[in-house]
Amino acid sequence: REATVAALNNLALALKEADIDRARALTEQALAECETIGDRHRTAALHNNLADILRAQGHRDEAMRHLKRAVRLFSEIGEAGTTEPEVWKLVGW
Repeated sequence: REATVAALNNLALALKEADIDRARALTEQALAECETIGDRHRTAALHNNLADILRAQGHRDEAMRHLKRAVRLFSEIGEAGTTEPEVWKLVGW
């Protein structure tokens, strides 16, 4: 199942410029599959990718919901005190 999630995500990333609607559908499919296997790191990354796609499509509120979900999941991964908040390097979106 992890290979399926990775393949769907990679295909979505490859199609993002040519067919954003298809990229969105593939990312949503990968996200649904990933949530069933419990891979929180990959789930967070997919929420982040989906946020980028939604923003590009003009769905800013929905994009922000996915971005916040990604940040929340990323913040929960790892041991306390071992991670640095990279999200603060985001200067433009």
